[in-house]
Amino acid sequence: MAFKADIALQFVNRARERGRLGHAYLICGPKEADLPAFAVRMLNLVSGSGYKDLDTWEKHGICVVRPESKSRQIKVDAVREQVEPYLFVTSSGAEHRLVVIADAERMNVQAQNAFLRTLEEPPPRTLFLLLSEQPQQFLETILSRVIRISLIPEENTRKLTPSEVRLVDLLSDLANRKSDSLAGAMTLRREFEEILEDIHDALTKQLEAVFEDEKKFYKSTTDVDNSWIKSREEETEAAIESRYRQERDALMELLLAWMGDVLRHQVGVERLDLPDYAAATKALAARWDAGTLARRLKELRRLHSNLHTNVNETLALDSAFIAAFA
Repeated sequence: MAFKADIALQFVNRARERGRLGHAYLICGPKEADLPAFAVRMLNLVSGSGYKDLDTWEKHGICVVRPESKSRQIKVDAVREQVEPYLFVTSSGAEHRLVVIADAERMNVQAQNAFLRTLEEPPPRTLFLLLSEQPQQFLETILSRVIRISLIPEENTRKLTPSEVRLVDLLSDLANRKSDSLAGAMTLRREFEEILEDIHDALTKQLEAVFEDEKKFYKSTTDVDNSWIKSREEETEAAIESRYRQERDALMELLLAWMGDVLRHQVGVERLDLPDYAAATKALAARWDAGTLARRLKELRRLHSNLHTNVNETLALDSAFIAAFA
């Protein structure tokens, strides 16, 4: 269950007062939930301090790990050169050794495995805070060893990615049509697939560039054998597919949120997931009857579920968009 920051902090404080504070927390939620700000509040609560942000905390001696600027990854060297030395040096006398990993899902597999060893046997009075908008990127072995705190934004706000903006623009155009048709459904389906293709291309370009940089670095410093290259190629392909599925899933959730707003208009619920697009969703609520909307929601939920299986993506999109929008 997800909570607003104040409520989540009450649970943390209760655990602290009872001497049951965990040693590792995964703080997750959307960008609007401001995970770094919650981490600062939690650090202040645990330590009795009053610092304003993570930069100030870092200046006062805690360990803060962030993705590297170019690759946007947290590599194994960060764990070995930043986290491990910090944890195993002589304590300064502070009650806790505090480690914050921002955008923690950016740890690559090697970094996660290295961090896992530290997570399993940390020094006494260690507190890890992992901040992540994408907790599904972690190894199960890490997820099983942390306490998850899921946050929701204080206000009903949602910042859309460029791909998500493209999708809601398409849906807004749908609301401007006078009627639904097979041709219109196939046009929407084709444009949705184009968004997915652009996402996949961008991820491939980004992660393959990281891989090429790694190859150049290791070739200049050590002998690189073919087995290492093949292993890294497979890891890169898996990372591309994993990130793509995640982005696709976010688009499907947005599509369902849009349709949910249409339903909310029909039943008179004021709270909307996408209030900036209320005019478009209200127009669709007036145009579709309750039975039509229920059928369309059912088809899109089925598509969302099918995309988590080994179903052929193209065929799944074809059948779902025809059923939902024709």
